[in-house]
Amino acid sequence: MPPWQTVYTISPSPDSTLALEISKTGLMRRKKHMLFFENFIGELAFVHEHPEASRLSLSIDAGSVTCRDRWLKPKQRQMVTRYAREEALAADRHPEIRFTSTRISAKPLRGFVVEGALNVRGTNRNVRVNVVINPMKRGRFQIDGDSTLLLSDFGIKPPSMLMGLVGTHDEALLRLLLWAAEPGGTEA
Repeated sequence: MPPWQTVYTISPSPDSTLALEISKTGLMRRKKHMLFFENFIGELAFVHEHPEASRLSLSIDAGSVTCRDRWLKPKQRQMVTRYAREEALAADRHPEIRFTSTRISAKPLRGFVVEGALNVRGTNRNVRVNVVINPMKRGRFQIDGDSTLLLSDFGIKPPSMLMGLVGTHDEALLRLLLWAAEPGGTEA
């Protein structure tokens, strides 16, 4: 590792968010499902003088997905979680969701576009994530980002019920708020 690069560890914390937001269709079109991933680990190899030379990687436990929709009853949340885990993500056959950056470029006003390979259900797709990396105190960074994904790109068929009157869109919004800590640094 070059002396100008520091590898920061990304792990879950009470302040972290790694979630998919999926809008409903039909009769429920004003509602959204929020699916959170509770277990993940990653690294930010940050190059202080040249942030564009940095690298980001994440490994997400597909089985850790959970639905936290407050507008659903507990049993309904369990059903959505089970569907996401067993059907959509097939976590028993594909336990890991993986992202590895291949390119980071500065945006004109603020932040970066992080391009990389996202592997979901054994399917690799190139994605672009809009990211702002904020240095914090005590050797930490806050990574705030989002990306729009198509579920069908990963072989995930959006569910529908009641003869198509209720379902979800193919498009999903990935939202992340992560904390990267320097080795020996204090977690969030």
